[in-house]
Amino acid sequence: MYTNDMKQKPGFSLTEFLIIGAIVALLAVAGTLMIGIERSRNRDAKRIADMTNFAAGFAILYAQDASYAAAAEGCATVGVLATTCKLPTLTGMESQLKDPGSYSYQVTKVPDAEDFGISFRLERPYAQYAAGTHLLTRSGIK
Repeated sequence: MYTNDMKQKPGFSLTEFLIIGAIVALLAVAGTLMIGIERSRNRDAKRIADMTNFAAGFAILYAQDASYAAAAEGCATVGVLATTCKLPTLTGMESQLKDPGSYSYQVTKVPDAEDFGISFRLERPYAQYAAGTHLLTRSGIK
């Protein structure tokens, strides 16, 4: 027999509370993952912009000297940081051309009369570029 004093009190049951908690936790995890993905995309966008600036600097240097060799000063060895080259100083971009993450821009071909090489890494696929190591040369990004 059911009487008025046996009515349920207003509020959530334990099951309802656990379901709401699980939904909130899933949304928090999804949000955290999305923020991480967006941050890596921003770092990759900066890397592509830096390579575009490097390429523009090399193009200016080649237009002036018909050679990329002047940029080799300070980075005459394969494997050194590209920011040690004279090119960033020549173009006034020395404070801007640094990898925004834990990678670095490295010289893979010492600038000479005809070509140069700078490697960089992308964390995720970006535009037409796959994740991983890429190379900036006279002919563009590979």
